[in-house]
Amino acid sequence: METDEKNYLSKIKKYLLKIKVAYKSLSPEKVLIVWSLFALSIVLMFSALIIVNNRFVKVIPKLGGSISEGMIGTPRFINPVLATSDQDNSLTALIFAGLTKRDESGNIILDMAESIDESDDKLNYDIVIKKDAQFHDGVKLTADDVIYTISLIQNSLIKSPHRLEWEGVTLEKKNDNEILFSLKKPYPLFMNVLTIGILPKHIWKNLTEEQFSLSEYNIKAIGSGPFMISSIQNNSGIPTSFKLVSNKYYTLGRPYLDEIDIRTYQNEKYLMQALKDGEVSRIYGISPEKFETLKISTSTIKTSLLPKTITIFFNSNKVEALSDKKIRQALNMAINKDEIVQTVLKGYGKTVDGPFPFDEGDVSNVYNVDQAKELLSESKYSKKASSTLSLTLSTVNTDELKKVADMIKTDWEKIGVTTTILVYEPSDLNQSVIKDRDYQTLLYGTLTETPSDLYAFWHSSQRNYPGLNISNYVSNKLDTELETLKNDNDPLIRIDAYDKAKEEFKDEVPGIFLYAPDLIYIANDKVVTPLPKFSLDNSSRFDLVEKWYARTEKVWPKTYYRPLIDLLEKIIH
Repeated sequence: METDEKNYLSKIKKYLLKIKVAYKSLSPEKVLIVWSLFALSIVLMFSALIIVNNRFVKVIPKLGGSISEGMIGTPRFINPVLATSDQDNSLTALIFAGLTKRDESGNIILDMAESIDESDDKLNYDIVIKKDAQFHDGVKLTADDVIYTISLIQNSLIKSPHRLEWEGVTLEKKNDNEILFSLKKPYPLFMNVLTIGILPKHIWKNLTEEQFSLSEYNIKAIGSGPFMISSIQNNSGIPTSFKLVSNKYYTLGRPYLDEIDIRTYQNEKYLMQALKDGEVSRIYGISPEKFETLKISTSTIKTSLLPKTITIFFNSNKVEALSDKKIRQALNMAINKDEIVQTVLKGYGKTVDGPFPFDEGDVSNVYNVDQAKELLSESKYSKKASSTLSLTLSTVNTDELKKVADMIKTDWEKIGVTTTILVYEPSDLNQSVIKDRDYQTLLYGTLTETPSDLYAFWHSSQRNYPGLNISNYVSNKLDTELETLKNDNDPLIRIDAYDKAKEEFKDEVPGIFLYAPDLIYIANDKVVTPLPKFSLDNSSRFDLVEKWYARTEKVWPKTYYRPLIDLLEKIIH
């Protein structure tokens, strides 16, 4: 054995000696070539290793990082029961969590709920709460907290904006983690209603109805959402900034970001200056025409379609000619919707041909000036004594809608319709124009989160104030379809009803549906910021906040186990 080993070593020594002799015999030029080739082989080997590594490794989000956002105005109620303003809803979305929530496509997923068992008749929902659900102060979230929150919403003295959604719903506690929700009649969108944030009963329970809206916890909020308040800075008692830190016990997983700094500003001018100065890196609610002054990259602008449909309503009770379908069709064809979106919204919106903006593939370009003129000439009205149609177009005093009104006036006058624009302050428009239906044509926005919301704006039972059918449109056929949309729980029947309703809107043109604007969120930093495809309001920008990340790492997929990494990071952080 030893002899074999010695012979092997001897051969190696002889081989190395030959290499040494051969190397010494090389000329200086050949020595340079040898070392150059050796260096090149090392470089090529490492390059190959890097290529192989990059091909097979996976880039994943990593914990850490922060963002700073500015908003106009100060929140008053960081409280899911009372929140109404953009500021209220934005902070509430970060701090509170409901039994369900929406994903990036708008589908309902479970949040605080472990499971939801729906009865066959759609009247009962048995909900089990996740055992690890807890509030930011470490207290366990139980059925008592859910029942307490809903009882506050249903209490008329509290004046919650969500009261109507919970009318007729009763709750029964089965145990600390299980609740039975009972409805008087099926409600197809009940899972959406369950997204309401849950209040901690142990903090609020001793307050009277009178004290509820005055509590300091409307600002120093404690919830169970992805972020929690760490500190608040005040100026003369008015909050000027909120520092939020990630909730490592959030039921859907600790958010990747460590902190979110929310700062408040008095107006748009100060907000934009704060972005320019680098005081904040994110803002929202800025009109598209202001983007150019900010000198920011278009890649920093994130968008998500809002459920707001800008519509022209007709009032045939004020102008007989508007009862003629051909005139309504002509007025619709005369408007260049694409030009409005590009000019006024700078492309940050979507032209629509129906009352529900989230429909896809339904937009048809009906803009045709010549055909509009022809339809106008064929109408019953044009054959009467007067061949000139004059209309007033009422709208609210905002820069956006005033510009849109001017473009509509230009388009209508191209087909011979004389148009006078009447501009009202918001309170005057509601009290004098909408309440009394005192207009000929009205340029206004409506909110439709789901097709069933169309009932409020177009069903004949809603013609009189405070109903929202401000055009006084009456159609027995449409009423039937809207009632089905609102009440039937069979999705196939509801889809059929909606298709028929859309056909009537298209054929009868009871109003002109122009466009839906985008939620515009400026994120002037390198944080990856997924937004939902569709948003219900400006606070929806935070729907996926737990998925935002500033840092990444590369791992080999077969050696990477996310649950273990999450557990270790929770312990460390």
